[in-house]
Amino acid sequence: MRLVEGLESKERKEILRRIVSPEGRERLARVRLVKPELVSEIEEYLIKLYINGRIKKMLSEEEIVKLLKLLSSKG
Repeated sequence: MRLVEGLESKERKEILRRIVSPEGRERLARVRLVKPELVSEIEEYLIKLYINGRIKKMLSEEEIVKLLKLLSSKG
């Protein structure tokens, strides 16, 4: 079992609360309404980075927007 998949929903939300600014979380919530799979992919990616110690600061809304654009252009 992969580490991220083993996390409970509550743990996932807590990690995201630590690494994504309130504005960034609002942006993800709005995008989730139209592209839930994209937001799930981004959240999974961010949690993996956090678990591996690659995220050292809280991500702003602008950084979340960049990630959204990057990942949505791949699909």
